[in-house]
Amino acid sequence: MGKNKILPTEEALLSQAVAYFRKYPVYGKLFRLMKQKYASLGRLGGTFMLEALAPGERDVLSGFTGLDFGKCKAVRLPYAKLEHALEKSRFGGLSWEAILGQYYGAPLPIQKELRQHQQAAKESFWNSCLAECKNQDVKAWLSGILLEQKQGYRLIEKQYKTDAEGLRQMLGTLSSALGNLPIHSGQRQLLPVFAAQTAGNPHYFDEGRPACSLLLNYGASRFGQADTALSGIEQRESILYQMGILKDGLSNLCLAYGILGRKKDGGMHEGLLGFSKEKQALPLSLDTLGSLSQLVSAEAWMHQGNAAQVQNIYVLENPAVFTYLARKYPTHAFLCTMGQLRLASYAAMDLFPEGYAFSYAGDFDPEGLQIAQGLKKRYGSRLILWNYHAGYYMQAAMGPALSPARMKKLENIQIPELQEIKECLLTHKKPAYQERMLEAYAIY
Repeated sequence: MGKNKILPTEEALLSQAVAYFRKYPVYGKLFRLMKQKYASLGRLGGTFMLEALAPGERDVLSGFTGLDFGKCKAVRLPYAKLEHALEKSRFGGLSWEAILGQYYGAPLPIQKELRQHQQAAKESFWNSCLAECKNQDVKAWLSGILLEQKQGYRLIEKQYKTDAEGLRQMLGTLSSALGNLPIHSGQRQLLPVFAAQTAGNPHYFDEGRPACSLLLNYGASRFGQADTALSGIEQRESILYQMGILKDGLSNLCLAYGILGRKKDGGMHEGLLGFSKEKQALPLSLDTLGSLSQLVSAEAWMHQGNAAQVQNIYVLENPAVFTYLARKYPTHAFLCTMGQLRLASYAAMDLFPEGYAFSYAGDFDPEGLQIAQGLKKRYGSRLILWNYHAGYYMQAAMGPALSPARMKKLENIQIPELQEIKECLLTHKKPAYQERMLEAYAIY
């Protein structure tokens, strides 16, 4: 019979032993070391080092072991001495394993067994969470995280360690929400509204919360990662937009002129139609864009069936140049990105049919070339870089030299269509802005 087996006749003696050792706090310090050793080795052995003991504590250990620790700064107790002392004591029929188990109220754990038990418990928990997920698409995504440890696993595991039942509730709420994304019904919803309707809390998917991170994880996995040309914030908004969720439907916008929108029911958007008739520009927000199925130029719509010559959208970086050209060429269609491309600009350009082309013009500086390159990569042959020629750069270049930090950005400009302007910037180190190149934007 092993040392951990306790016979009925030993129970009284074991209780007496534990009562004795609990009388003296020094044994609590010793037993913690013994428990750690057992967990590590799966057995007791080696030497236990006890430091900074009070004289009375050293006396207690001396009395039990028969060793003199009276003048020791640190007490070294070999397990062999402890085992010999126990055999000679009135508790000699017991083992240290049995005493420690009774002292702590449970059998001593072995670290390997403990890890195996914890892993089995965690896997059982994962499987129970998956069993509660009814949407098969969401279940497949969640299974990849939990069972294959894909991106998002560390976040979920951290939540499991701190609050397993809270995690179960969050995964259940999240799974239900993901099964009812607005995009599934062809709708768009503001993020707080979506959160309130699916989780009962308008702040449930706020930035920084685990539920928000997992919502974005699912969106990137299910609908594709956002365009890398966008900033980090814009990328997150792009992922939400693909799910039919608007983080901010009104402030994310671009400017439009001469452009009409077709609603999802097939009718024309009366607001855009009115601005077109009045020959006025308007802001196109994500909220408006989300309600449309298609954008077209007003002239193309008016000359349906014979509009090849007007199926071109002129896209400008600068609002002043956009306004100038819209007034000079009132029968053409224009978009303005207002500097760095925001999600609304991409969303608008994506709504034009494949037969449309884009003529893009931006500033001749490192940031402007980055924007142009990003658009060219996204839209390929549909996007024409409008008069990116050295002659226009030389006419417009002015101002102080660009800083080394800005010049370094040119290293990432790789597409052939931008090399001519890149070389001008590398040579002259001065920017050329759109406002000084208006003659380059003649439309014939």
